[in-house]
Amino acid sequence: MEYEVIMGIVNEHHHWTLVVIYPREKKSLFLDPLGESKTDIKKCLEITRGFMRAKGISVSRWSCDTVPHPKEVDGTSCGVFALTFAEKILKGESIEFDTNTQAVNSLRFTIALTLLQQTDDLTDVCHHCGEEEHETNVDWIQCDDCLRWFHQECVGNPPVDEAFHCPTCVSK
Repeated sequence: MEYEVIMGIVNEHHHWTLVVIYPREKKSLFLDPLGESKTDIKKCLEITRGFMRAKGISVSRWSCDTVPHPKEVDGTSCGVFALTFAEKILKGESIEFDTNTQAVNSLRFTIALTLLQQTDDLTDVCHHCGEEEHETNVDWIQCDDCLRWFHQECVGNPPVDEAFHCPTCVSK
C-alpha cells in the first residue's frame, strides 16, 4: 500500500501487454495493444488480486478495467505500445499517440536509444564470469572478433601470442 502504482509489462506467447496496479484505489488496469476481452480483464483481476493478497493486502472490492488506447495494427509492435502506455501513464499523460508506421518506428528508435543510454558500462567486466578486475586476477585477453574482454583464467588461459576467439564467436 506504500506505492501509488505498480506496473508490469507481461509477455505471454510472444505478445506484450501492460498491467497497472493502483493499490490504494484497489484497482488494476489491463492494456493489450491488440485490444482487451472480458476474459482478459477477468484474468487480470484474478491475478492482481492474488498478487496483492500474497502481499497481505485486503482485496475485497478490487476491480480491474481498461482505458481507451490506440491499437496496434502491424502485429509486431506490441512491446512498443506496452512501453509507451506505461510511460504515458507514469507521466500522467493521455494514452494517445500516432500509430502510423513512421510514428511507431520513431517510438521504437527512442526506446532503443533510451535503453542504450541507460545501460551500465560493461567495459571493465569479464564477459565470461561478469566480474570486474580483481587484485589477484589482472590478466585479461580481448576477443579478436567481438572485441570483448575476458579474464584469461575464465577462458582457459589461451596463449596471448595467438589470435583469441571467445566461446561465443567460436560457436557462430
